[in-house]
Amino acid sequence: MSPSIYDTAQVLQSLPPAEGGWAAVEWLLSQQQSDGGWGDPAMPLHRDIPTLAVVLSLRDYCRRQGTRAAIQEGVAFLRRQAAMWSTLAHDDLPVAGEIIIPGLLAQLDAAGEMHIPRRPYGKLVEFGERKRKSVAKLPMVPGMPWNHCWEITGTEPSPLLLDGSGGVSHSPAATAAWVKAASGQPKQEESIQRARKYLANAERACEMGIPGVTSTIYPFERYEQLFSLYALQIAGVLKDPRLEGMVAPIVKQLAGALGSKGIAMSDHFLQDGDDTAAAVMLLHEFGYPVDLSILYRFQNDNHFVAYAGEMHPSPTVTARCIHALMVMGKDVAPFQRFLLDRREPDGRWTVDKWNRSWLYTTGHAVIALIGSPYELELREAVEAVLVSQHRDGGWSTNGPSNLTETAYAVLMLAYVERHGFTHQGITLALDRAFSWMLQNYRPFAPPETKVKCWIAKEIYRVDRVDTIFELSAMLMLDQRRSKERGA
Repeated sequence: MSPSIYDTAQVLQSLPPAEGGWAAVEWLLSQQQSDGGWGDPAMPLHRDIPTLAVVLSLRDYCRRQGTRAAIQEGVAFLRRQAAMWSTLAHDDLPVAGEIIIPGLLAQLDAAGEMHIPRRPYGKLVEFGERKRKSVAKLPMVPGMPWNHCWEITGTEPSPLLLDGSGGVSHSPAATAAWVKAASGQPKQEESIQRARKYLANAERACEMGIPGVTSTIYPFERYEQLFSLYALQIAGVLKDPRLEGMVAPIVKQLAGALGSKGIAMSDHFLQDGDDTAAAVMLLHEFGYPVDLSILYRFQNDNHFVAYAGEMHPSPTVTARCIHALMVMGKDVAPFQRFLLDRREPDGRWTVDKWNRSWLYTTGHAVIALIGSPYELELREAVEAVLVSQHRDGGWSTNGPSNLTETAYAVLMLAYVERHGFTHQGITLALDRAFSWMLQNYRPFAPPETKVKCWIAKEIYRVDRVDTIFELSAMLMLDQRRSKERGA
């Protein structure tokens, strides 16, 4: 997983590495953008969380030349950003942003740094108060998503909060805050050591080798398995005999991990609708018996959710659930209408809770509409993807063409083509894309050169998942070209 600015800043503030925090400070300073903020410019509203966290964490390192200036530039960036929050809609929220941002702003005030006007954050604060009230009614048990921002909400470091991974709800930031709160309590020493081991593992997961620089989620092994196999499935190569020796054992593992409540991103977290839909579909494809009531647990009226109580549902979660139900021959018409209600006038689906790329969201929505009566809507979506192809043959929703989003577009176009949808622009678009992907694939490129599309407390990349999407698209295009030549 890509290194996290937010979690690194929180770890640096709560639990600096034994070796000292200066290497992590240098890394954080290197991530500051030219406008003074931190975080990916592709998602402006998702930049306040990492920027606030870095500004707060750097206060103890002002002896380093340039740190004070970096803090001031960060605060100036936040003041410029503030106006954007006045028109906030539910769908614009970063994950847990309604809890984290007000909490960090309060910390900034308490620290005596430059004050950020509160008025523009009125809607965000209102959302946060509603979320806090709903979460307050939920049990404080291990592996629950509402503890993922314990670094903001937590007070009492109960050992019961540590899940099987040793951390607090798969969050390095929350776990570091828990260790800080528990320190000095001899009865907690064993739990503290478990949590420290978790933090060491989360740090290794981002493969930076800088003490204190960590990932934003850990662990995530089921998520990696499920989404990687789902990419192969979209590409039509899931059951390729050459892959069977690798795929079949993973599917068998997943069959054992799927319980009566579904499956989660790891064996230590709360089950979610997204991973469960992918698992149901994959197991069905390999002939395993599947009880669909597991999937319907995540139904909320005319759509599906990842977790109960979400303030804004994800279109791609509903799309993946539709796909699973379609594969199993079930009626999906009410859920397809939910997707259509979230379509933009130009034929795209542009907003999702878990991925910033409209190419990802549109691709999943289109797959969920294949075989439906919505021929016009499908055609408009396909044309929206075709016209957005860059002149070089790749795609991107922000900046120059990149391999990951090109893979999203390619997989969608080839999927609809494989399922009988015809459009005269698809062949040329895929040929151009294949040439661009072959020329630009760099398997060992530095992580900072690779695009980040996944959304959590900040934008991140799961490198193996994204790489398998890219490789699946290229493998599929290679096989498609071979069939054309054979014909």
